[in-house]
Amino acid sequence: MSGAPRAFVVSAAAGGIGGELVGRLLAGGHRVLACDISSRRLAALSERLSAHQNSLVTHKADVADEASANRIAEIAVERFGIVHGLANVAGGIAGIGEDVIDRAIERIGLEEMRQTFRLNVDSAFLLTKALVPAFKARGYGKIVNVASLAAFGNFDHMGNAAYDAAKAAVIGLTRTLSRSLGSDGIRVNVVAPGSIYTERVREVFSQEFLDTQIARIPLRRMPGPNDVAALIEFLLQPESDQISGEVVRVAGGLR
Repeated sequence: MSGAPRAFVVSAAAGGIGGELVGRLLAGGHRVLACDISSRRLAALSERLSAHQNSLVTHKADVADEASANRIAEIAVERFGIVHGLANVAGGIAGIGEDVIDRAIERIGLEEMRQTFRLNVDSAFLLTKALVPAFKARGYGKIVNVASLAAFGNFDHMGNAAYDAAKAAVIGLTRTLSRSLGSDGIRVNVVAPGSIYTERVREVFSQEFLDTQIARIPLRRMPGPNDVAALIEFLLQPESDQISGEVVRVAGGLR
């Protein structure tokens, strides 16, 4: 990507998509505050990207906690001075596995529903809220949220009533913020991946389950973390400054 070095905040930065994104941003000469709930994964990320140690700041945090989100914003401003963008990658399904996918609503407890919204919606809402003042102060900012193809409720084997609803809420949040923050120069977009082929997915899902997923993808290939990270990177860069309020799928043609 062209342009001067920028500074970004990435949540779930030590996971599959987040880790790929952090690597791409650092390779582009940018600075990154990488936040993750796992200190072990952050240590592994730092080791893998040790060549960029002067541009990488890691911070262990639960981004769905308001005080933690506010502290992340403070650290970003303290370390970088200017923050150009935020990637809200944090989310997912707690205890993901084949028994959770397509789980009947009768088997989804209220606490599971609330936890799913906390992971996916609270995290994006709180971290965005914490960084918006810094963006407004400069009259510029880029926010990229991560939803899922499950948000559209068009397919089996994608999620369940709790997860699909939470990701739909992320899309709704994105559209509202793109409208309300646009006059402040803040662009807000959302990426909606299909099933992503990560190490974790390979661990918890059978090959038969994955083959069923791949068979319905027009390109016959399940996207990987780097496919999603590449799009997020583009949406954080100046080349995409005229794009806001958009939902972009990364699903091999599956709609």
